[in-house]
Amino acid sequence: MRVLIINPPDENTVIENPDEKGDEFLEADAFGDFPPLGALYVLSHLEAKTTGHQLFFKDCVGERVRYPALRTWLEEIKPDIVGITSFTVCLVDTLKTARLIREIIPNVHLCLGGHHPIAFPHEAVQLTEFDSVVVGEGEIAFTELVERLAAGRDFTDIQGVYTRESMRRYENNPLRDRRFLRTVTVPPAYVEDIDSLPMVNRKYIRHIPYKNIIGATDNLATILQSRGCPYKCTFCDVPFKKYRRRSTRLVVDEVEACLAMGYREFRFYDDLFNMRAQDVIEFCDELEKRRLKIVWDFRGRVNTLTRECLVRAKAAGLRMASFGVETATDEGMKLLKKGTNTAKVRDAFAWCRELKILTVADFIIGLPHEKTVEDVRNNIRFLISLDPDFAQISILKLYPNTELYDQAVAQGVIAPDRWKQFSLNPHKDFRIDHWEQYLDLPTQVALQRWAYRKFYFRPRYIWRSLLSVRSIYEFKSKAKGVLQLLQ
Repeated sequence: MRVLIINPPDENTVIENPDEKGDEFLEADAFGDFPPLGALYVLSHLEAKTTGHQLFFKDCVGERVRYPALRTWLEEIKPDIVGITSFTVCLVDTLKTARLIREIIPNVHLCLGGHHPIAFPHEAVQLTEFDSVVVGEGEIAFTELVERLAAGRDFTDIQGVYTRESMRRYENNPLRDRRFLRTVTVPPAYVEDIDSLPMVNRKYIRHIPYKNIIGATDNLATILQSRGCPYKCTFCDVPFKKYRRRSTRLVVDEVEACLAMGYREFRFYDDLFNMRAQDVIEFCDELEKRRLKIVWDFRGRVNTLTRECLVRAKAAGLRMASFGVETATDEGMKLLKKGTNTAKVRDAFAWCRELKILTVADFIIGLPHEKTVEDVRNNIRFLISLDPDFAQISILKLYPNTELYDQAVAQGVIAPDRWKQFSLNPHKDFRIDHWEQYLDLPTQVALQRWAYRKFYFRPRYIWRSLLSVRSIYEFKSKAKGVLQLLQ
């Protein structure tokens, strides 16, 4: 069988924060592109566990592939089975890609996977473009699906694989799997032992120059040390709630494999890298044991951080750490269920500054407990007082399956079921909801623009940033960031 896993183009992604002209100022994707590791894991598992199939992988976002070029490529390879990874905000392009594939190869089996079927399983199976959907983690389920299709056998008893017909048995008999978001009311595909999964095969993406504004090089590999996050932040819709950590030995094996392929920089893209300080220390011990000199960074939490683990990480090549701070007060953090406080936040950023570890601070504008313009400005003043090296300042998006979304519906701030309706009938005019009870969206967008410029255009910051440049790549990345801020 000729099997393709594809990340669709991103020409019609839902606009998150439109300004008065309908344009978007600056959001997370403006900071760079990253490989779709989830989809790549699925293909790598299929490659490792089966034989006789011809495999293809296409990241249309990373390769900047548009639909005319995609059509030409599809006409050349003509796959028998296609797995399409998806996010709900990208659903218009997901369906457009599916229809294009069906037009070219009418008898192709189309399977929908990724985040969207986890968030909306019952709606996903209603999409007539697809022959099956995978709800949950797709490595084992999709491999079994391919093998069943190749053998001409029924596949509807594979856990996590559904059709419209097989999903009906759960319409009036929902299940609750606490390892996932609460919307997963059907038995999901799940990998308990993530060490059993084969290493991601990056041969499928090695030719793609993933670029990142806050990176050190143009040769960046992303690695997952763990899956899931057990914390309950009220704004977050991470689908996997049970935390599973890979063996440190296997993670460093993957680092070595990436080094052999010529990668020079590593970003640990876990939802939560430092579940325990000891986890970080064990990782550093393994790097030093093998005498590996790498440049790396991670995303983590301040409440599980210690100065000791940062000292060890710095000695082992840590360049940068990203922390979600979100808001400026202990009361606000409690309302968001962050599980930390401002004292721990200040300690984390002070330790990193002392140890010369770069930091990224994530903040949110438009939170319901910040009811005035002055509240938001105080939030940004706190951000500046932390003195991070980079700031990512988002406007709150009210995503379904989050506590803040439910609160907004209960208080009449937003209308219910808009996302379900969009999931059944995606269209380009859909807009994400925001908390506009106190500050309307144009005001929030204006504050976001003000906040970015307030942070990045400080003379002291500009001078320090220029002095810290160590390569042409870093200079170009920072120059690109300045141009975006001046738009």
